[in-house]
Amino acid sequence: MPDDDHVYAHAFLHLRHIGSETLKACITHFGDLKTAWLASATAIQAVTKIPQSKKDEIIAHRDNIDPEAAWQKLVAADIRLLTLHDETFPALLREIPDAPYTLYTKGNFDWGKAPAMVAVVGSRKFTAYGEQVATRLSTDLTQAGFLVVSGLAFGIDSIAHEAVLAAGGETIAVLGSGLHHISPSSHAPLAKKIMGQGAVISEYPPFMAGNSWTFPLRNRIIAGMTLGTIVIEAAERSGSLITASCALDYNREVFAVPGSILSPYSVGTNQLIKRGAKLVTGVQDILEEFSEHRLLQTPGKEAANQHIPGLSPEEQTLLSLLSHEPLHIDSIITRAKLSSATTGSLLTLLEIKGLAKNVGGMHYVRMQG
Repeated sequence: MPDDDHVYAHAFLHLRHIGSETLKACITHFGDLKTAWLASATAIQAVTKIPQSKKDEIIAHRDNIDPEAAWQKLVAADIRLLTLHDETFPALLREIPDAPYTLYTKGNFDWGKAPAMVAVVGSRKFTAYGEQVATRLSTDLTQAGFLVVSGLAFGIDSIAHEAVLAAGGETIAVLGSGLHHISPSSHAPLAKKIMGQGAVISEYPPFMAGNSWTFPLRNRIIAGMTLGTIVIEAAERSGSLITASCALDYNREVFAVPGSILSPYSVGTNQLIKRGAKLVTGVQDILEEFSEHRLLQTPGKEAANQHIPGLSPEEQTLLSLLSHEPLHIDSIITRAKLSSATTGSLLTLLEIKGLAKNVGGMHYVRMQG
């Protein structure tokens, strides 16, 4: 049998506008959630820390919900529920003043052995530079033994998740909706991959769709469960700045990658640096802030020149010519001493393998190493 706290927490969350603060108030007043659920209308009306509208909602609609049946649906969907009192609830997240009482989680992730976590967030609209940086830092953090947390959004968030998966690491995606409402819906395949190498989590019950206030609120979870937040490209009003602000409120580290003063996608990050965020030029700037955490591997500067298994000699030659600065195909052809047809074919193969990218105008950059 499941613990009553989990069953009745899930039952309460079936009621409209009932969330973590109401659950915490019920526990404070009644001692546990089962007692609160079974309490008389008079007893519920006596709870001073719950707004009247929410007390009316509980009294009017709880009889329409069968807690055990609702729980069995959760089990059938292979979704696990963590509560604030569970030993496996993320320790750092428990420390924040507005911690969620519940976390719904789905995926192949051992919450009892969670490594140190770092958030990587950024703009939904991004440049080739932002994509390169997000890929590089997320890959390097994974190789250094950290777990990357992000929000599954378009842009930098999804790039960070993809880079971790490509590096064979685990990643966690925090949703602003329930687990049955992956948002954006086009990222459902990515969410499924993350479940195989990590977890997708939400404080909201699985059937709940996201709205204008749930997504900003989820940013506090990204900031709260991690040692620090890295912001890669953010416009002046980017949602990733909310995550950075939460991290500052929770006394966590905030890092920002500098960008062009001419780019609207770097206004937010450059402002963060002006306000005291640590400037990031490479993964070492991040690792030195967390030196007390045991690292599996610290990527060296020579990584870009290392041989990558599975590549033909010609592919390896082309890859060695590429860097994170765009290089025109004519220069690649000249330096590689290969025909234009062969060079074009090999670059296409490297793109398919996720090792290179055409950033426009037949200019190529290296995506890994």
